[in-house]
Amino acid sequence: MEHNYYKKSIDLSENESRQLLTLGDSLIEKGFLRQFSGDETKVLLYLLTHLKQGNEIEIELPLAAGALGLKIENLRKLISNLTNLGVINRRTAEGENFFNSYLNLDAIIKKKEKARVKNDFSTTGSEIRQQLINSNSASENEIAAALISFLPPANRNIHRREEIKSWLNDFENQMLKELVRRVDKWLKRQGGSDHLQGAYAYLKAIIDNWYQEEITSYEKLQQQDKLHRETKELARAYGIRSFSSNTAQLKTFQSWLTGEQALSKELALAAIREAVRRKRDGQPSLKYVEDNFINPIKELGISNLADFRRWLQKEMDGKAAEADTRDQSDSKSENENKKKNKSGKSKMNKADEDNDSYKWKDFFIDFDKYKE
Repeated sequence: MEHNYYKKSIDLSENESRQLLTLGDSLIEKGFLRQFSGDETKVLLYLLTHLKQGNEIEIELPLAAGALGLKIENLRKLISNLTNLGVINRRTAEGENFFNSYLNLDAIIKKKEKARVKNDFSTTGSEIRQQLINSNSASENEIAAALISFLPPANRNIHRREEIKSWLNDFENQMLKELVRRVDKWLKRQGGSDHLQGAYAYLKAIIDNWYQEEITSYEKLQQQDKLHRETKELARAYGIRSFSSNTAQLKTFQSWLTGEQALSKELALAAIREAVRRKRDGQPSLKYVEDNFINPIKELGISNLADFRRWLQKEMDGKAAEADTRDQSDSKSENENKKKNKSGKSKMNKADEDNDSYKWKDFFIDFDKYKE
């Protein structure tokens, strides 16, 4: 995405306009207008566009009140408020309907700059973020201020502001509000100040992941968070305690929970636990879990734990019982065969002995004939 970092000006004047007002975005983002109420801002803009030489102001109150949609009494009160703030440092009256004074813009800008520098080393950033997190609704300016508050003042340049503006265009406000909450929580967990090294990098890593996963709505973000939580549960049940979100194992877990034949977290957990229970000679491989549990569950359309348990009892346990019976029968037959073989061998040995006895019995030599 290309950005234009050159200064841009928007001209809202008409042909008959005699004065133009230039108000920079950086001054507004630093909070210049925050010190004024809505009506005070309207009056200030009116005064700024009716300056004479030497910052002198001379306005006709009825005309100003009509242009601003205010009553004259309210206008006088608002002018008095601006005087107390130091925007107007001297005033004189020429009749009831005229107001003369002088603007002291340098003083109010320097005052705001000092307050900004002072607050950069206090908890202003935390307060801005907390105010956003606690609010039911937030404007784009409030979100932008909260995002840029993670940066040290020296790094709050136009490039960063343009970057944040692009995020405001690409993501829903509620997503960016959630982003502020997460990074602020991470910052507090690290025990760092408002501008801990790495806070903005952590924030940007989350943004990059959103772009990569094409998560542009708060609803999609909630779905992704749910998948991440459930995947971690499956990993822990399988015996993985420390992992990266990009490992092949986690991709396998996610494939069980997504797609047209997605399983519920409860069914996937039950399958893993059953596989671990039955594989007593060590941890089962994921292929073993898939072939013997996950795939059959999907193929049979099993959708709840009750059906899963009935299937286990009918198929898995039944086969195990058959195997046990077969093993016992085979063992019994083998023992019987061994006994038969042993008995047969005994008889054969006895018969051989009898035959040998018979043979030796018939074989007689008269040794007396051979006596010397």
